[in-house]
Amino acid sequence: MPETTKPKLVPPADPNKRRVYWLNRMERQLDDGTTVLLTPSPEVIAVALAKCSRTDTPFDQNVYEATEAKASEFHEKWVVGYGHGSVAEHAVPSVALENVSQVVIKIIEDCRLCSFTEKSSRYQIFSAVRCVTPAKIAASHLRHAYTGTVEGLYSLYEEALRRLDGYMREKFPNETGISDRAYAAQIKGRSCDVARYLLPSAAMASFGVTANARNWATIITKLMSSPHDEAHEVGRELIEALHGGPDADPEVAILTKPIHTLLKYAGRNEYRSSLPDTLHELANDLLQDVPVSGPVADNLNPVVLLADDPFAELHIAAALLAGYSDRPYAEILSTLKGEGSLDIIDRVISTALRDRGPHDPAPRPFEDSTFTHEIVIDYGAWRDIQRHRICSPLNQTLGVELGYDVPQEITDIGLADDFHALMTRVKELHKQLVAAGLEVEAEYAIPMAFRRRLIVSWNVRELFHFIELRSGSKGHPSYRRIAQEVWRTVNETHTLIAKHIRVDMSAATTSTLGAKPKGF
Repeated sequence: MPETTKPKLVPPADPNKRRVYWLNRMERQLDDGTTVLLTPSPEVIAVALAKCSRTDTPFDQNVYEATEAKASEFHEKWVVGYGHGSVAEHAVPSVALENVSQVVIKIIEDCRLCSFTEKSSRYQIFSAVRCVTPAKIAASHLRHAYTGTVEGLYSLYEEALRRLDGYMREKFPNETGISDRAYAAQIKGRSCDVARYLLPSAAMASFGVTANARNWATIITKLMSSPHDEAHEVGRELIEALHGGPDADPEVAILTKPIHTLLKYAGRNEYRSSLPDTLHELANDLLQDVPVSGPVADNLNPVVLLADDPFAELHIAAALLAGYSDRPYAEILSTLKGEGSLDIIDRVISTALRDRGPHDPAPRPFEDSTFTHEIVIDYGAWRDIQRHRICSPLNQTLGVELGYDVPQEITDIGLADDFHALMTRVKELHKQLVAAGLEVEAEYAIPMAFRRRLIVSWNVRELFHFIELRSGSKGHPSYRRIAQEVWRTVNETHTLIAKHIRVDMSAATTSTLGAKPKGF
């Protein structure tokens, strides 16, 4: 029988006319008079886009001509073989993860070039049934102490929510006339803001991630190289969902898995796996009884400026002018250092920010200056701050040494003694777990009330974003305080910058729940 010729895609009527279209779903005409619906997989899309660097064929034609097998062959040669990793960035699957602990969620969220959405501890009530017990703890003599402590945390969490409902209704009556349903949502949100201090790191949540194949490989490598057994399990499950796993039939996986070829070598990395122990041992060797000679963040002084750019205003002003001038950078610096330089610098920065709207970021030249802060903050609020990706955070291990925060509302509803008793119980359990060689697993028992030290470097543009977002009255009181303190440190040393940051220094926290969205 004669071989059937595949119909061809009808080319654009005018190949020189601009075209803008969505690649994920396209309906196109064929030269036999029929139409075809193209819904390419992530790996096919990556091939279609990558080919533009070598061929002049339209993207939709590249999609039409590609098969899953051809795409796999292309990636095997160019991405896996030759290492053209940027091609993998065009393959972008989204993955749903359900019933994953806070510990593992935070490992994944440490990958900055991805998009995340997770179940909010501020607006949703967590269930004691959905809580991880690490396998090594379950097999140890401390399993009953662990489960008993976690059950105690959830029991008090639930009791706090019951009492907080009435407390919040009395403190924040419905004076605006919103619907009962909207008002109940506001009360629930305010109550969750307080009760969440009792949620352990073992608390499970739903978590959605969108990332390109290159970053999925990074996520999987981080998980498989982590000391946490749960992270290894999630890493293997991601490989199964996105790649098919080592035992999958390649021909089937190519057709049913979104990035089968591009995750070929994603897995445990020996260097990444061993580095934490290496540096932990080195730190213990070097940092014994070292006298403190500089500022240290603590509960009373939770934000300390460790380092700044003493010429931040000069560098930012020079960068602002350099992008819109044909003069050499050295000449621009000389101008800004001349007579009346402070007024000139102030004029440049003020002019650049004069027309900035409420949702406009600071201009990119504000990235030319970097600050470093040490922050001590409760774990619950750290989880929110940790999602700021345009910075370089150093997150110390979550433990119990820095103590814990007690919301005033816990005292107001008569649960302060129970709260303190539970935190003491957690500290004792943590001590026992560490003594039993379960230091890694001990993190799961620590509730969000306990504090964590964060050392973070960020440029001034990100400081604008962080302070303006996190100091807002709609934020959690804990991280609002941190954002306000970060602004104070900038204002003390760089007033020409700080005066342009829209910080909210008010004490009152408002709720967006029940409010009408903009435009309605």
